[in-house]
Amino acid sequence: MIGQAGRWMPQGRWLVPLLLALFALLTAGTKYVVGMRQVEAEVTEAETRRLRERLTVEQSRLNLQADPSNLSFARGVVGGLGLYKGMRAAWLLRPDGKVLASLTRADVGRDFAEVAAARPELLYLDTLPRGALDPLAIVPRYWVGGQELVGAVPLSNGRRLVVLVDITVPMAQRHAALREAMLRETLLLLALAGALGLVLHFAWFRRAEHLARSLTDMGEGRLQARAGLQGFDELALIGAAADRMAERLESDQARLQHLHALVDRSPVVVIEWANQPGWPMTYLSRAVAQWGYEAQDLLSGAIDWDDLVHPDDVERMNTEIAAHWAAGRHEYRQEYRLRRADGVYAWIDDRTSITRRPDGAIDSISGILLDITAQKEAQLALREQSEVQRLFYELPFIGMAISDPDSKRWLQVNDRLCEILGRPREEVLRMSWAEMTPQPDRERNIERFEALRAGHIDSYQLQKRFVRGDGGIVHVELDVRPLRLADGTLHRLFATVQDVTGRLRASEALSEQKGLLEQAEGLAGLGSWRFDMSDGRVWWSEQMFRNIGRDPALGPVPTLDAYLDCMHPEDRDRVRGFMQSPAEGDGVAHAEFRRHPGLGEERWFRASVARHRAPEGGWRYSGTLLDITALKRAQLDLQRTNAELEHRVRERTEQLSAANRELEAFTYTVSHDLKAPLRGIDGYSQLLEEEAGQRLNEEERGFVRRIRRGVQQMSELINDLLDYSRMERRAMDPQPLDLEATVRRVLDEFGADIERSRAEVRLALPPLSLRLDREGMAVVLRNLVGNALKFARAGQPPRIELGASPVEGGHRLWVRDHGVGFDMKYHDRIFGIFQRLQRAEDYPGTGVGLALVAKAVQRMGGRVWAESVPGQGTTFFLEFPA
Repeated sequence: MIGQAGRWMPQGRWLVPLLLALFALLTAGTKYVVGMRQVEAEVTEAETRRLRERLTVEQSRLNLQADPSNLSFARGVVGGLGLYKGMRAAWLLRPDGKVLASLTRADVGRDFAEVAAARPELLYLDTLPRGALDPLAIVPRYWVGGQELVGAVPLSNGRRLVVLVDITVPMAQRHAALREAMLRETLLLLALAGALGLVLHFAWFRRAEHLARSLTDMGEGRLQARAGLQGFDELALIGAAADRMAERLESDQARLQHLHALVDRSPVVVIEWANQPGWPMTYLSRAVAQWGYEAQDLLSGAIDWDDLVHPDDVERMNTEIAAHWAAGRHEYRQEYRLRRADGVYAWIDDRTSITRRPDGAIDSISGILLDITAQKEAQLALREQSEVQRLFYELPFIGMAISDPDSKRWLQVNDRLCEILGRPREEVLRMSWAEMTPQPDRERNIERFEALRAGHIDSYQLQKRFVRGDGGIVHVELDVRPLRLADGTLHRLFATVQDVTGRLRASEALSEQKGLLEQAEGLAGLGSWRFDMSDGRVWWSEQMFRNIGRDPALGPVPTLDAYLDCMHPEDRDRVRGFMQSPAEGDGVAHAEFRRHPGLGEERWFRASVARHRAPEGGWRYSGTLLDITALKRAQLDLQRTNAELEHRVRERTEQLSAANRELEAFTYTVSHDLKAPLRGIDGYSQLLEEEAGQRLNEEERGFVRRIRRGVQQMSELINDLLDYSRMERRAMDPQPLDLEATVRRVLDEFGADIERSRAEVRLALPPLSLRLDREGMAVVLRNLVGNALKFARAGQPPRIELGASPVEGGHRLWVRDHGVGFDMKYHDRIFGIFQRLQRAEDYPGTGVGLALVAKAVQRMGGRVWAESVPGQGTTFFLEFPA
């Protein structure tokens, strides 16, 4: 059998005899060792005692010798020691250490130290203290080959007798006898051990082996196995205990199997993790199949449990687990979502238990998981329903209350009811609904309440009034439903209260409005009607009857043909087409027609009809019939008046054309008849200045110069008037115009003036082509550039800037100078003919130039304006459509 440490352990049937044999051998060996020591002690003691007796005799003999110098006697004594059993050596030593006699002749006469040095086994003899040999000393010595006794006795005259006796032989004899005795005892003990092993084999080990097999079967799960040992010994007691344990285990196993089957059949999933790296799963019940997974896939790690938890729940779960562990809890509970195999998440109620080691460390974690998706959905639905009920109860447009039928007090009210009653909640709950109800509504309300209490009615609805907190009256619609106990007793009243004050006022206003509308229809002569195709119902307003001339007692005409009979025979076909036209679409159709002459005087009507879908399906037609008799008569009068006006317009147009022709003739006459005398005046004044200039004094020459200047101004004025007249009358010829080229041509015309005045001209003209009259645009630019040069500030060269830019819907041009400028309050005057803001003596001109600019721009479809600051210059803007 292999133990936990991996060492081989023999079976008891072999171990016990082996132990008995080892015990026998150990006992014999111990006894042998002890006997050997005892034999050595006994042999040593016996040989020592025998040697001591001999040395005592020899000491006496040598001390009694009369002549110590008689070496023969001494050597005879020493030689006689050689007959002593085991005697290996004997020496008679003089006081100076010389050997007087010895069993070995070669030692005689030599120094004992030299003898001992030649024989290493005797070296220690010379090291023995001499005092240790007085009066007689025997020292045992053990060496590799055997044992010996060293004896030394002092003699008279300082001599010593030293002997060396080998006791190996007696010692070996005793050892041999001891080994023989021990061998017999060992064999006897081994025989006894074998006999005892046989007895134990049959009386113990076979039964123990049977017991072990039974326990093995039990350990391997075959709990039906039994030891069945008889007797009162320990094995029988153990067997009986094992049989009882097997019975209990078999019962527990059956119960566990039953419980395991219940767990597998139940929706509960049991799971366990071990506190090892990666937290491997050690157990998982088969109920996990309800989520579409196999237990083995999760146990083997093919599917990671953490990957199945909803990502939104992982962080919260880990935080809660860390808090539970830190608090040292052994049990805790969590809810989270787990992804099923079909991808849908299920809600899980996880009840976790922690098993800890004695040191407090976590050993394992087990959990009982229950799918609570249905409960969670029901909980959410219940919460949603409660929220809906709460929201419904707190609806802002309807009041709700629960009241006690005995005290008639409200037990619970919502905010809307407090708002309707105009009272705070505390005040409403202190009062009864009867206290807030004025008469006669209170009596009617209590009458309906008593009928409800008696069970005559199941509920009641009532329109009543309440007295508000501010003393005002509020009209409400009350709907009361009872809650009864099992015996039918009225327990609570549920009421809804809706404020209808506004509706009643609106109804009154509607009635009033209806009357006003009917009055307005009567005043306007507008009748209205409606026809529903789904049920054939026709409705006419009162004015409709008056317009048609039909008696209201007869009701509306029921059919279209009957309606057409009310129309003028000449208009009947047009009315039929008009009435049927809305069937082709949802638009509004209009028509004008007359009613039948037989229904009264001639009346003209303007009718409108529209088709739209009714809420319950089908089509609904509606229309109006407006009396336009007065309008029609006015229209006919207007047509006659328009005809007369058109005749008058033609006459006035002919007269205006004649006047324009006369004006052109007048303009031509003025331009020629005035210019002729002016040329004469100019010529004669020039001749006068040239011929008689020397004979005239200075004042007279001044008169002549004024005459000539007046003639020149008059000529310029006539030319400007002619230009203005031509601009008014000439036909515009719009064509593509290169603005930059036109501007440069105009500047070339003023080249001499620009050079003389040292004017600075800047152009900011992008490539731009406008569709304008070429001559008209040239006239505009000439006048604006001429003004910029003319109205420069004294002592400063003129600065002129011409530019253009696109604007929304067209193009804008400007001519900017840095001259004298003008006050913007005169802005409207500068474009008038003959209007001047500067003195003629300071700035010559006729006052026609800007009027000509305005006329030209107007004829080309544009507009012109100016912006100026006195002393800082003027900017003229021209804007033309694209």
